[in-house]
Amino acid sequence: MATLTVFTERFWLTSTSGERILGDLRWLPSRGKGPMIIMLHGFIGFKDWGFFPYVATEFALRGACVVTFNFSLSGYIEGSDRVERPELFARNTIGQEIADTLTVITAFTKRQVEAPASWWKRWDKRLFLLGYSRGAGVALIALRENPKLGVERLALWSPVTTFHHYTERQKKRWRQRGLLEVSHTRTSQILHMGVEYLEDLEANVERYNLHRAIAALRCPTLIVHGMHDITVPLRSVQELVAAAPEGLVQLYVLPHTGHTFGVDHPMRQPSPAVLEATQVTAEFFGL
Repeated sequence: MATLTVFTERFWLTSTSGERILGDLRWLPSRGKGPMIIMLHGFIGFKDWGFFPYVATEFALRGACVVTFNFSLSGYIEGSDRVERPELFARNTIGQEIADTLTVITAFTKRQVEAPASWWKRWDKRLFLLGYSRGAGVALIALRENPKLGVERLALWSPVTTFHHYTERQKKRWRQRGLLEVSHTRTSQILHMGVEYLEDLEANVERYNLHRAIAALRCPTLIVHGMHDITVPLRSVQELVAAAPEGLVQLYVLPHTGHTFGVDHPMRQPSPAVLEATQVTAEFFGL
């Protein structure tokens, strides 16, 4: 049997932040038409983190046109898995990630991305989103505010249920210092989040309410969550699902795994949980 080769192509877009959105396209030119799946990474994540390349490649092998990208203020540069531009990371906000998501979706739906002809021929005009962790929350807000984006299916992996994780003491110190220290445990970096992040949260309490966002959903949605997730407890996700329109959201619980589905970065091989999540989501997407 011939081995199928997934094509990968780089693309760039200019963000409203003034910085560059760097992304990858994955597809099989030899296959028939398929949907476009845009994937959103999580906090301190990037397009090549952990299971992202594997999942994107698997979806492409099943016939999808897959888009992964770095949020413009993620601080990552091509070829590095460290935050090489911490000054950008410090400027990031939820609002900026929502804006970047809309920039990417709009650029593709309006064909404003420089991509090979075979990419455009492969796309069947259907659009799906997959958001992981904080990226899942960003996807929910983007869809609530822009119901005419044309997203037909939404998958949320290990979704956050709130962006407001900070105590009053933390916020007071944050304002006083103008920054919040964040320890990047994988790279041992000490990063900083500017006070703009906190100001954005406080100015948009209702806008960023994820229970309100999921209640406004219009497309079929799959949530995949680890039973032993201590970052976002399963009960919080069950409460989020309860706020959704009846019958629109299905929750799939992965046993014996946590927030990252049992993998670290770099991922040497997919865990059983990643394999199961990929299979379940591919079936949900009709791949």
